Amino acid sequence: MLRAVRIFGPALLVFALAWLPSTSTEAEEELLRGPHPFIKDNELTVHAGYSAGLGDDMRGLRIQGDFLNRLGQTLWLDLQMGVVSGSCRTNQVICSNGSGNAVDILGGAAWKFQTNLPIVPYVKLAAGPTFLFPDNTRSAAGLLVRGGFGAHYFLYDWFGVGAELTGSWGMAFFAADSHRTGALGSVDANVGVALQF
Repeated sequence: MLRAVRIFGPALLVFALAWLPSTSTEAEEELLRGPHPFIKDNELTVHAGYSAGLGDDMRGLRIQGDFLNRLGQTLWLDLQMGVVSGSCRTNQVICSNGSGNAVDILGGAAWKFQTNLPIVPYVKLAAGPTFLFPDNTRSAAGLLVRGGFGAHYFLYDWFGVGAELTGSWGMAFFAADSHRTGALGSVDANVGVALQF
């Protein structure tokens, strides 16, 4: 029995591999060639890139996730969470070690537009709390407004790749001895994927 498996096993494996592509192509989705159909009401996006922090904000690698729900023909609810890990402007009160992390949780809206190609451009605007965690220094909390624009090229009606450019402005309140407030801002360039469901 073991000898039969050794002899016929590779032949069966080759036959199975040759048979699978021919059956899967029948059910394979076609790439989008025209406008995106917008047949799904929810979208999850994940983007990563660089955040150029301004003022007392962090600068470095940024990862952001958005959950979007369609409210109208072009209007979508946009809930976002972003994390930045990197460096900060060194000073004695706020960022004594020169490094740290920041987290923001924002809510707002996105406007998505249909084109003759499977490219979906959008603009977005959101606001909410931000939290700064400088290394070896007390943390801070504040309020942030972020706006931006971008586009996704949808290979299928449910999967797209794209890029976006955003900017943010806000104020943080540091729990240091001086109870200092600091101006925040950033310019962020990200690339990522979009999944509609």
